[in-house]
Amino acid sequence: MEKEARIILEGVSDHIVSDLHGKETPFAMWKDLIELFQNKSDNTKLALKDKLREIKMEKSDSIRNYFTKFTKCWDEIGSVSVTMAEDDMVGLELLGLPKRWHNYQDSTNGREKLPKWEWLWSDLVQEHICQNTID
Repeated sequence: MEKEARIILEGVSDHIVSDLHGKETPFAMWKDLIELFQNKSDNTKLALKDKLREIKMEKSDSIRNYFTKFTKCWDEIGSVSVTMAEDDMVGLELLGLPKRWHNYQDSTNGREKLPKWEWLWSDLVQEHICQNTID
């Protein structure tokens, strides 16, 4: 076995070694490693995007908790080098609100421009206060 192939095999976890056995050259091993980890990276990106789309505000959630869940997921997506437009994030955040927020969603979506991410937090807190005052 070539020195380079041994270095590659020594540098990977045991469960990955079986994927590399039988490769004729160190370059073939390297290509398989790139493909293996690139696919995992792509799958992670897709899973995080799905996770973001599925975040909904539960009855027990406060605006702060909902916003925090959303922000954490956005940060996770950023950590795998995916950028999402701020308008998309605002839109997804609005979609995750429960039915009692329908009037707020309509009025916000009816604006000429969606609010900036940092303004959305303030708007949501104010709306939450208004809703609790009415209730």
